[in-house]
Amino acid sequence: MKTLGNKKIGVVGVGNMGASILEGVLARRLTTSSRIWVYDKAVNKAQSFARRHHVGRASSVAELLEKTDIVLLAMKPQDFTSFAMEHRSLFRPGQGVISILAGMTTEKIAKALGKNVTIVRAMPNLGAKVGQSMTVICGKNKAALSFAGTLFAGCGEVVTLPEKMLDLVTAISGSGPAYFFHLMELLTDFGVKQGLPSTVAEVLAVQTGLGAALLAKSSEESCGELRERVTSKKGTTEAALKTLQRKKFGKIFQQALTAAMNRSRALRKAV
Repeated sequence: MKTLGNKKIGVVGVGNMGASILEGVLARRLTTSSRIWVYDKAVNKAQSFARRHHVGRASSVAELLEKTDIVLLAMKPQDFTSFAMEHRSLFRPGQGVISILAGMTTEKIAKALGKNVTIVRAMPNLGAKVGQSMTVICGKNKAALSFAGTLFAGCGEVVTLPEKMLDLVTAISGSGPAYFFHLMELLTDFGVKQGLPSTVAEVLAVQTGLGAALLAKSSEESCGELRERVTSKKGTTEAALKTLQRKKFGKIFQQALTAAMNRSRALRKAV
């Protein structure tokens, strides 16, 4: 298994995503805790994470930048402009920057930091919390992309794509967990309305979703082929799927994905 070598990693922001990414890296022993430093303007978050995982806690962004080679930007996107204005002079030429900030392009990051930093942009998703993120990375520097790929492999699967594809990626995998949560929510609600206890209905929905996902990932058959296998002629599954087709569920879902993609584009232009 590839590791992150001797590079020291600094993380600005240890909320859900920042913390999940680091926990995956440490769980898979891609680096040691002594090579990780964290900073968060919410001091208690940084203190708590540092205590739990025995990593370094920087008292300031300046300290974090001084002690690390690669910086993961995981703060709220709306905080980036003020962050860059205040700290741009502290970045070293050639210092690595990995950003998971939604809507913030590599070009905007480079312009804001005003240094010859090496930038990789990443789009992970909430699956990182259980080591099952789908992360897409983009950037121009091969060595930096390789490092980022190893970093995000600690919390799931990684794919490299051109940056122009990230609005589409946001709609599919960035927002994707919510679509599956909603489907499980609908299955649960139906079970409850038909008389099941809510805890039982939720187990039926969630475990079915988990089993389907694991089967799809491990099978050599496509999702379409797997769907056909479980759809017997004149059976219950066919009855449900034909209803979805009559109601044009596929078209509605495509419209929903397009709306998400267009919103991602609008947010990118607004940042």
